[in-house]
Amino acid sequence: MHRKLEKVYYEIRRPRTTWGDIGGCAEAKTTLRQMVCLPLTRPADVNRMGLVPPAAILLWGPLGTGLAMLPEACATEAGVGYVYVSGREILGKPEALIETLREAEREAPAVLYISDLDWLAPQPGATYAWGPEGNERGKPPAFADREMTDTFLRELDRLQAATAGRLAIIGGTYRIDVVDQALIKDKSRFNRKVFLPPPDLAGRRAVLGIYANRKPNDGQLDLDAVAALTEGYVGWDLENVVKKAALRAIEDDRLEITQADLVAAVPLVKAWLTPDMTAGYARIFAADCPHHYNF
Repeated sequence: MHRKLEKVYYEIRRPRTTWGDIGGCAEAKTTLRQMVCLPLTRPADVNRMGLVPPAAILLWGPLGTGLAMLPEACATEAGVGYVYVSGREILGKPEALIETLREAEREAPAVLYISDLDWLAPQPGATYAWGPEGNERGKPPAFADREMTDTFLRELDRLQAATAGRLAIIGGTYRIDVVDQALIKDKSRFNRKVFLPPPDLAGRRAVLGIYANRKPNDGQLDLDAVAALTEGYVGWDLENVVKKAALRAIEDDRLEITQADLVAAVPLVKAWLTPDMTAGYARIFAADCPHHYNF
């Protein structure tokens, strides 16, 4: 890690997140360890086996499922610096984008995570509707213009050529089907993908365990039962359930959360995912090319 630098639209620092901070995502963690950590920590062995590391990785899935945490955990395991670029915050700032990606080059070896690729490189004419009823939950309020997208593509190509093998580039999006295909179809850009599906029962149980165990509790929590009540909830929804349970305990002059607190908190939090969104993610993933998900 060469230095620490923070601005509204990017951040350079020593990573803090570990795999243990992220509930569930077992398959994604395994894949990222292979695609990101091994090429950074054992490049000679990867080369000796005749393996070509990904040019860049597109991490996609619902918001609140670990999109931002997983790349940082990769940097922690690999023992390298972490560079974060906010796609939404850098909109309309092409000069800042150029500056940011050149800062990332100077930080190599590192993990570079660029969020919100659907904001930064939108597919012309794409629809955000999840189904015939017009649900557009999560649609960005603004998109990059063509000039901004072209600047990003040009700087990405330059960065990859300058840092091959020394900078692991990960892009994040919650809607892979609305990202400019120039980012995906060109094999020299984001040529590998990792899907984070909506949290299943086991995944929700794991997330609840992380947040509930950080709060004083009576030791009688049945998190499997709470997880069964939270279909459609993502990480931040589950975090809010635990927070509301803690508030309920305080209001009752107690300093430990109980099972009753958690159960009472569930209906107070609206699930981020709707049934058509969950079905949409399954449909998009099923229709995608499976070869992009292998090393």
